[in-house]
Amino acid sequence: MPHAQLKNVRGAASGAAALLILSAGLAGAQTKISGESNCKAPEAVGAAEVGDRAGHAIVLLKFACTWTTPMEVAGQKTKDVTAIQIEDTSGGKGQFRGYIVVVMDNGDKAFGRFSGTDTTKPDHSGTAEGPWSFTGGTGKLKGLKGKGTVKTTIAADGTATDHIEGEYSLPASKPAKK
Repeated sequence: MPHAQLKNVRGAASGAAALLILSAGLAGAQTKISGESNCKAPEAVGAAEVGDRAGHAIVLLKFACTWTTPMEVAGQKTKDVTAIQIEDTSGGKGQFRGYIVVVMDNGDKAFGRFSGTDTTKPDHSGTAEGPWSFTGGTGKLKGLKGKGTVKTTIAADGTATDHIEGEYSLPASKPAKK
């Protein structure tokens, strides 16, 4: 698949990547969160033309993002984000879904899903948006749940900025056994 076409499928994966980041709060209570991340142009892991019309393709992408405004949970700040996205694209419009893994500064991980739609212009810049949800985590983030939205601005070179909003909760701590 030509590099220019890969830029067209940039989508909200970066948004997705960003979306799984967290903020501290009371266990079990919903805590509002927001943050911003910058993502490198995606790596195309695989692609195939569908064949039903010109330019219709399914693409598997991998993204790496860093936080310009990190989020925080349980005293941990977001460090690295990796997203894997499946994109169905045709004529400058696409639908996507995917998964993200966020590594916190202490090594704990947060996991999530995302989906949405994106639009690209002839110069390959564009926008993407959609919902996300937390699906769990490790260490202090075990049992993580939440949801929100991500809006992504895509530059012509394939890099992107994600704006994430939402809320999350962690399960209440179990009392120590006597």
